[in-house]
Amino acid sequence: MAVAALLFWLCTAAIGAYLLVTAVHAGNVEREPEEPVPVSAEAIARAVAAASRRPAKGRGAPPEAGPKLSRNDRDIFAPASLRQARSEPLPGLKDLAEFTHPALAMIGIGFWLGYVVSRDRLFAVIGLGILLGAICAGVTLFTVNTRAARRAAADADSAPAAPGTAPLTASPLVLILHGVGATLTLLFAVLIAVRA
Repeated sequence: MAVAALLFWLCTAAIGAYLLVTAVHAGNVEREPEEPVPVSAEAIARAVAAASRRPAKGRGAPPEAGPKLSRNDRDIFAPASLRQARSEPLPGLKDLAEFTHPALAMIGIGFWLGYVVSRDRLFAVIGLGILLGAICAGVTLFTVNTRAARRAAADADSAPAAPGTAPLTASPLVLILHGVGATLTLLFAVLIAVRA
């Protein structure tokens, strides 16, 4: 049964490697250079006026009441990619999950292989814990990618997509196979860790 779990894990890793390669290939597509956004003189004047409304220290005079500008509105010269990165709830989460999911999976395979060879229960428990971490990172990666794809689809009408926001390119069948493989691997690993 431990060998079957290892085979399921290796097949799931192979499908995951296919997903990773296709995502990298889709992300390397040459993008058109971003056109400079024309900024009107009125927008520049509003930004300068908003910056000058800050009270100087020691004067105590309250600033004029006016509309509160968001960070993206204040920085009118920021490129679209920077504005999108600032609007994300947790910037860098996708990159972190994109690294940790396959890294934890490969480390877990190593520990599970150690269990298959030595039949030491400690290797099985460590491999199971790492598998749970890899699954959590994978679910996070899927959620972040889905949100980015929805946001890119919603913004497609208003502005061109920023670099690094390519919609999901993976086939739903491949994603389902990867999820089913992870589920079966987890099921076998839990049964072995509980029984062993």
